[in-house]
Amino acid sequence: MNDHCIYSPDDIRRSYCKIGAHRQSRDTILRYSTNALDIREVALAGLDLSAVRNVLDLGCGYGFFSEKLTGVLDRRAHITGIDMVVSNREPFLDVLASLGFKRDFIPGSSEIIGTMEPASFDLVAASYSLYFFPHLIGEIARILSPGGIFITITHSRFTMKEILGFIPSCMKEAGAEPPRELVIQKLFAAFSLENGEALLRPHFEHVERIVFNNTLSIPQEDVKHFVAYLDGKRPLFLKDVRDAYPGKLVRVKDCFYRKIHEYSKNVKDGLIITKDDGIFRCRRGGEDHR
Repeated sequence: MNDHCIYSPDDIRRSYCKIGAHRQSRDTILRYSTNALDIREVALAGLDLSAVRNVLDLGCGYGFFSEKLTGVLDRRAHITGIDMVVSNREPFLDVLASLGFKRDFIPGSSEIIGTMEPASFDLVAASYSLYFFPHLIGEIARILSPGGIFITITHSRFTMKEILGFIPSCMKEAGAEPPRELVIQKLFAAFSLENGEALLRPHFEHVERIVFNNTLSIPQEDVKHFVAYLDGKRPLFLKDVRDAYPGKLVRVKDCFYRKIHEYSKNVKDGLIITKDDGIFRCRRGGEDHR
């Protein structure tokens, strides 16, 4: 595994391999978001991408971002998705087929872009994925055509801060030594709303930062649905326990979910969870597509 990686390929596959659960997670976030706007539409707003012909979607999943390119791109555009979860292949290709785009899917790590020719793509996108591979920002800039655009959507490093503190306390209850910083917190901090611009500036001449203010507002009666969402992401949220104290995983998990329910009962309006996100739109020098 690359030294830059916070999570192993197996961690990522376990979290994203079930397409139905992945879509359900998306629906859960959308249902309880206080910001009614679609962040993908915000990311694309005001851009003239009609001249774009070659698109690369890094960490494409089942096509969550690419499906919003209909009506934005010329139908002659070719969209290539890269994802290490092989089961995303058919859903991704099906989504793009339904939209009329030419398409390809490359199974594997985003490290593969290191083998691609310079200036290969007019548009590169990384929607909720760049924190897995921020060390590749230079490679992304290299494969972007002059005047091309890189769009990335990411979390705030403070995402879900209201509940993540329960994990160390639950580890202590289970007799496990908590780390100084959880792996999930390291992931959120690897490329975030707060540090993204500083990481991008050395590689792009123009970097636009858009703050997407948001919270999750979850009524008491729906907390069980939010817990089900977290359970689907257990390989990400509870990696510290699974790796160092696998025999204590069930106890820590049960404690974590119990504390979330208890916390929601002590808050008048149910759970209010930080869910601010960031959008970055970056360009190299050269002719602009706008």
